[in-house]
Amino acid sequence: MPGRLARVYQSLEPDDFRVLRAVESGMGRYEYVPVEWVERRARLPPSRMLRSIRRLSDLKLIRRTLGAIVGYTLTFLGLDVLAVRALHAKGVIEELGDVIGAGKESDVYVAVTPTGERVAVKFHKEGRAPFHRIRRTRSFAAGESRRSMLLWAKMLGEREFRVLVELHGLGASVPEPVAWNRHAVVERLLEGAVELYRLPPLTRGEAVEVLGSVLRTVRIAYLEAGVVHGDLSEYNVLVAPGDSGGVRGVVIDWPQYVYRDEPHARELLERDVSRILRFFRSKYRVEAPLEDAMAYVTGESGEPPLPA
Repeated sequence: MPGRLARVYQSLEPDDFRVLRAVESGMGRYEYVPVEWVERRARLPPSRMLRSIRRLSDLKLIRRTLGAIVGYTLTFLGLDVLAVRALHAKGVIEELGDVIGAGKESDVYVAVTPTGERVAVKFHKEGRAPFHRIRRTRSFAAGESRRSMLLWAKMLGEREFRVLVELHGLGASVPEPVAWNRHAVVERLLEGAVELYRLPPLTRGEAVEVLGSVLRTVRIAYLEAGVVHGDLSEYNVLVAPGDSGGVRGVVIDWPQYVYRDEPHARELLERDVSRILRFFRSKYRVEAPLEDAMAYVTGESGEPPLPA
């Protein structure tokens, strides 16, 4: 049975998408888009316009404000629907399935492409967190305080897609990007992957493999792409089958990256490396000195500091 997003999407009519796009078109200018703007952009007869607005409001795809001016804004669900519509129209996805991951900053769904391949669709929802907290902890947010939560999520979707394209092309162990629209990033599904924080039963040798691939990815990101993940921990590493057997660590959740030449980049890099080393030391008894690991990821040493 399809999840709620798929059910809502399937229930919509062409008029509904016209109204949703009309509301979206005004959100760069208005917090709540005036109804007159929506009427001009949707170009629907008044009776059809009213019927669609009522349906979209009932489904919680738009939110209304009253006062001197009546206006509407999209909800995250409304933005989800528009992204799914665009990805379907472009032939990226054929069918949307259930949620396979949900958190404060994203929802992840499984989907099927027209050729039958399973992919993951990640909808950024960072705007659900207090904006002042995001802005305080992420330097790239400077100057963005007037943007709405939805515009912020759209920017992060594009940001993550573009860095994944670069990192995957460089051979880093990251999800393979497929497409992007608005706040949604489509990635090839990593079948059999398990989140590292769930403590998959790794042998010592496998744990060393996973840690090694994570450190190598951090090194590639820093030396070749010029970026630092900025929030690396066991919560954004997947343990997946290796390309040539064995296992590997896949580093996910990149929209908060910072550039290598930013003032606090080195500090964030050391925090990233320290966290991941501490986790492997505590849970898998794999020891690697922080000083040696930092020398490796910054290019001062060519050998990963991994135990035999």
